[in-house]
Amino acid sequence: MSTAAAGPDAKTPDFSPDAISGNLLENLTAVKAYGSVLGCQNKRVRDPEAFKDKPVDVVISFYRNSHLVSPLFESLEPASVVQELAGLRASIVAVNDSPDDLDLTESLRRAAAKINPQTPCELLENDANIGFVRSVNRGLQRALDRGHDVILLNSDTVVSPGAFREMHEVAYADPMIGFVSPRSNNATICSLPHQEELRGTTQAECHAQFLGLQAVLPRFHFVPVAVGFCLFIKLEVLEEFGLFDESYSPGYNEENDLIMRANRCGYRAALANRAWIYHVGQASFSLSQFPKEIQDENAQRLNQRYPEYLPTVQRYFNGERYLGELLLAGLLPASNGRLDLLFDLSSMGPAHNGTFVAAKEILERAARLWPQFNIYVMVSDEGRRFHELDRFEGLSFVPLHVGRKFAVAFRFGQPFAFEPIARLSRLAVVNVYAMLDPIAMDCFYLNSANADDLEALWATVFGYADGVVYISDVMRELFHRRLRCRQDLHELVAYPSLDIKDYQNRVGPCRAPGQHILVVGNWFEHKRVAVTVDALNKAFQDENIVVLGSRHEAGSKVVSFVSGQLDDGTMRKLFSEARFVVFPSVYEGFGLPVLESLAYEKPTFARGIPVIQAIRDKIGKPDNLILFSSTNELIERLRQGFPTWRNEGAPVLNRETENWDASTERLGKFLHETAQALDFENVLLPRISQMYLLERQVEQPVDDVSALGMPYSMTAAVRDRDLQIKEIHASWSWRLTSPVRWLGAQYLRARK
Repeated sequence: MSTAAAGPDAKTPDFSPDAISGNLLENLTAVKAYGSVLGCQNKRVRDPEAFKDKPVDVVISFYRNSHLVSPLFESLEPASVVQELAGLRASIVAVNDSPDDLDLTESLRRAAAKINPQTPCELLENDANIGFVRSVNRGLQRALDRGHDVILLNSDTVVSPGAFREMHEVAYADPMIGFVSPRSNNATICSLPHQEELRGTTQAECHAQFLGLQAVLPRFHFVPVAVGFCLFIKLEVLEEFGLFDESYSPGYNEENDLIMRANRCGYRAALANRAWIYHVGQASFSLSQFPKEIQDENAQRLNQRYPEYLPTVQRYFNGERYLGELLLAGLLPASNGRLDLLFDLSSMGPAHNGTFVAAKEILERAARLWPQFNIYVMVSDEGRRFHELDRFEGLSFVPLHVGRKFAVAFRFGQPFAFEPIARLSRLAVVNVYAMLDPIAMDCFYLNSANADDLEALWATVFGYADGVVYISDVMRELFHRRLRCRQDLHELVAYPSLDIKDYQNRVGPCRAPGQHILVVGNWFEHKRVAVTVDALNKAFQDENIVVLGSRHEAGSKVVSFVSGQLDDGTMRKLFSEARFVVFPSVYEGFGLPVLESLAYEKPTFARGIPVIQAIRDKIGKPDNLILFSSTNELIERLRQGFPTWRNEGAPVLNRETENWDASTERLGKFLHETAQALDFENVLLPRISQMYLLERQVEQPVDDVSALGMPYSMTAAVRDRDLQIKEIHASWSWRLTSPVRWLGAQYLRARK
């Protein structure tokens, strides 16, 4: 074997006895440096800090494919990369494993000669083809002899500035990190995004995708194995565990064998999430005769030696971190530069209610007012047809079982089962919920038959969602009093429109003489419809009463309609022919019927609950909105005379008042800001872990060991987990190691 174009190692000082003879104090720097290099050959005297500053050999093996030489070496020539290599005291060790390939030989000699004045480059030319593993081992042995760390680099790669330095920093961020790989476009576990169909087609596109995703990841994280396309290997690993096992020749799984060999002594592999190397992939082995057979044979050898290998790798690919990275593909902008947003209306059925009205008002404006997003609506075909959602421009519709990934999933309405929460978590990186009201939590009869534990479901939202939207300040306060809210949860109070003109524009001109008393609500007890109708019928027996909300049999003067099924024409007629409207509910998230009634220019009685009081204050305390505190007070007030509409003009709106445009625009801005503030480590990964926990409880409930024999609920699972965390925090070992953890946290924070 011969050595060609070997550059002198100008970075290595002379540490011979003669060079450091004389007064020890005068040569203190030289003695410390000598101890550093000597320590690289004898671990017993190694200074850990000096060990970190060892030079690095970049070992590259070439086989055929002369066209790969120029792109790789050219990526090492920019001034920033040259400076980076100099800072690492790096040398390039190129191994030519195709000495009979004249084009490759000439290309390597020319490239080595060109780069050598800037970065020391040594070209090792094999006498004959010896295969990838033996060629790499030649470079590794060179580094081992000189006491250097190694960056093993494939010939079909292109280096990005900063990648080597970042890998080096990560390698020494933890004493048990022995191997580091960067992220890439095409390197199995290192790929970002992981989905091949979502990757760019050019190097520039792939790098742009990486830059768009890497910012949300931690600086590094542990993985079961790294990848040999670009692999940092600490010298101490090579000293202790040797080189690649040449029984894996010509290649495949040789790096995994070394990693598993070292792992039995605790050494770990890590991914440097701020480093990126472009990788063509399998360029060398594409010219081999039996790459698939070699791969299978070497995989079998690896699994026999290390039975823990496959289970560990499978556990990683089924774990929260990898699943979280799969979701990150949703953050990639579409071709128009927008993020994909999923508007979850899976609960929208063929009925009318306040929730659906508000959702449709937002959808009608979203495409116009949310330029940051492509809007996809998840809704059943029945709900889509009934509510005529196709008339809204700029929307796309997806089925409930859609398999693609989105940047943001926004559910308009609180969940009442586990499946909607799990579905949103599977589909989008960022999950946001509009929590409209906690009525079902406070009224036990509304949730007594629910198969899933409502408290645990909503605790999951407030503990693991990225954002929550409320429709009033009052509702925000109620939810906060009932459920523990994560400190960094993004929150927004976005009132539905408080502008009467918005509702007048929808109902159109419909003033008519009053012919009946209209009572609005539904069959739920907290609406107090039946009690109110009975009281009105008893007090005013000659008056016609129309009930909108439930079936009510109370005499010939009472006509009732089930809410949610009436068409717009019938609804308009009922409101326009009313003398006045009564809204008797004692518990509301907002109260759209109040504003609709005022839009019809009908005197409106509403119970003076906090939400209605807030609405009245925000729209300027109109005289036509009359508040009462009890059914008896309502009857007494009406006995003094039925009210008539007062032409007081449009309500005076204060600065906090919203119309539908303003509310929708604020919501879109909030959703986009929440996506930009994604917390991968502290929100997304815990959410995936929580989904796994809840899924297991839903699918396989465990019997409680208590005397009651009650099923182990989701609430109990969540509380058990919290108790376990509290027990750990209260333990003596946790308190004893607190200073160490604090110092470690400060150290890692300073390095970011």
